[in-house]
Amino acid sequence: MILTQSQGERLTRMIAAMRPDFDSNGIARILQKANQAEGLPAHDMDHAIRAAAHYTTQHAPDGSYAKHTPAMYPATGQHWDQTAPTGSRHKRHQEPPCEEHPTYDARTCACCWADIKLGERPENMLGKRIHAEGKPNAFGAQAVKQALRTLKSPENDAEATETTRGVAPF
Repeated sequence: MILTQSQGERLTRMIAAMRPDFDSNGIARILQKANQAEGLPAHDMDHAIRAAAHYTTQHAPDGSYAKHTPAMYPATGQHWDQTAPTGSRHKRHQEPPCEEHPTYDARTCACCWADIKLGERPENMLGKRIHAEGKPNAFGAQAVKQALRTLKSPENDAEATETTRGVAPF
């Protein structure tokens, strides 16, 4: 869908109202750039508004906003597919889901990126399964178990005083 000048301005104001942390000029530039290419993957203006609301108000598991920039709004995605009217012929999302975290796209999986930053996943495994089926984050759980095993208990510590013997560390 190619936006008219009026539609682009209204959509920019709506997105900015939903997410004041998004720069209005940036939103307008992103929509103009999409318009100059293939347009938005929307069925109609109502669909574009519903997709904007879905995109801007998505939350991550920790309660923060899932989207930190309006840059991916014009791209195909779940925000377009989940808000499309019945029988819509809009351009569908083609990105495969993450093999380990299927609610995220393989290319942008937030859980995989967190594992990469923690050093638990090589960067070339973004969006790919590294844990056995049904055992999410087995590597992290094993690391925690090993750390707990290596802790010294006060009963085995020669330097423990009479007052600390038998006292649980937590």
